[in-house]
Amino acid sequence: MNLKQSNLRSAFTLIELLVVIAIIAVLIGLLVPAVQKVREAANRMSCQNNLKQLGLAMHGYHDANKFFPASSYTTGAAAVGNPSGTFHAWRAFALDYIEQGAIGKLYDRNQSWFAAANSNAVNTNVKTYICPSTPGRTLLSSVTKSFKVVGNVTINSAKCGPTDYDTMNTFKLAPYTAAMGLPALASTSAINSIMYKDTPTTMGMVMDGLSNTGMIWECSARPDVWLNGKNIAPGGNNQGFCWADSDGPFSVDLIDPTATVTQYTAGTHAWQGTTTFNNAQISKYSAFMNASNDNEVFSFHSGGSNVCMGDGSVRYLTTSMDVKTFACIVTAAGGEVFNLP
Repeated sequence: MNLKQSNLRSAFTLIELLVVIAIIAVLIGLLVPAVQKVREAANRMSCQNNLKQLGLAMHGYHDANKFFPASSYTTGAAAVGNPSGTFHAWRAFALDYIEQGAIGKLYDRNQSWFAAANSNAVNTNVKTYICPSTPGRTLLSSVTKSFKVVGNVTINSAKCGPTDYDTMNTFKLAPYTAAMGLPALASTSAINSIMYKDTPTTMGMVMDGLSNTGMIWECSARPDVWLNGKNIAPGGNNQGFCWADSDGPFSVDLIDPTATVTQYTAGTHAWQGTTTFNNAQISKYSAFMNASNDNEVFSFHSGGSNVCMGDGSVRYLTTSMDVKTFACIVTAAGGEVFNLP
C-alpha cells in the first residue's frame, strides 16, 4: 500500500467552491424571473376568471330583473332596482350570482351598506372581488363619508372587505373630445358606459354593442394612491375602499405619465372640472391605464389590464393601445367605428 496516497483526502479548493457558488447564483438569477412570470401569468388568469364570474353575475341579474343595476345608488331616493332609496354599490347585487348567497343573506338591501345591520356582510372578504396580483393595501381604521339626506357617517372600516374591480361611469367630456380630435361638445350621455350611477340600464341601451363595450374594470389597491409605479399616498383615497362602498365607480380623466407627486396632488394632472381643453396638451395627458389608481383604470399586470366586456367575455387591453380605441371601448352609445385590438 502506498501510504502517501492513502493519506490524501478529496476536497474542494476555495476556487472550486467559489465557482460552484457563482454558478448557483447565476442559475437562481435566471430562474427567479421565470418563476415570477409564471406566477403573474397564473394571477392574470385568476383575475380574468374573477371578471368572467362578475360579468356572468351581471347577466344573471339582468335576466332576473330585465336591467343591469346602477353602478351605485347615491341619492337617498327610491329608484328602479332600489325601492328603499338606500345606498349600495353594484357588487352588493352581484353576491347572489357569484356563489356568495350566504353573504347575500347577511346583507340587507333595505338598509344602506354602512348600516350596522350590514357590518357582518361588509366585513367579509369576497375572493371574487380581489385580484391576486395586488400586492396589498392600507387598512383604514375608520372612514367618514357624507351621504345625501343621511349626512356624515363614520365607518369602522378596518375589517371591510376590499375590492379591485369596479364599473366605469363615463369618459370625462373634455378628455374624450380631445382624444377623439373633436371640437368641444356639450354634455352628452352618449359617452357614458354600460353601468352608470343611480341609473339602471338595459342591454338594449348599449348601442355600440355588448361585445364592443367594457363593463367591469380593474382599479386595484384602493384606498392607497399609486402613481407611475409608486404608492404615493397610503390610505389617501377612501372612494371604493371596500366592495360595498357606493362611492367606487369612476370615470376616465387621462393622466400625465410623467407627473411628479407635487404636480399630481396639486391637480395639474387631469382635466377635472372643465369642458375646455388645449389640443397641445393631449400628448401630455396621454395615460389612460396603469398610470394611477386614483379612480382610474389600474392593475398590477405588466403592460395592461383586464376588462369584462358587456357580453361577459374578458379581454386584456394593453397600455400601448391607441387612446381613441380605449375611449370607444368605454362608451356604450358613442357611435364610434373601430376595431377591437
